Amino acid sequence: MKRIENVVLLKTIGSAELIAALAMFYFFYTDVPALIGGFILLGLSANSFYQAHKCYQRQYAPKQNDHT
Repeated sequence: MKRIENVVLLKTIGSAELIAALAMFYFFYTDVPALIGGFILLGLSANSFYQAHKCYQRQYAPKQNDHT
C-alpha cells in the first residue's frame, strides 16, 4: 500500500473517531463513563491525525544522499 493511501486511511479513521467523540459528548454529557470514552476517542483521533502527518512528511521529505 502506498503512503498516500495510508495518509487518507489515517485521516478517515481520525475523522470518524472525532465525530464519535463529539456525538458522545453531545448525547451523553451527563454520564461519566461516556465522557471518559469521549476523551479516549479524542486522544485516539489526535493520534491518528499525528500519524497521518508524520507519514505525509516522510513521503514528501527530500531524499538525503551522503555520497558527496
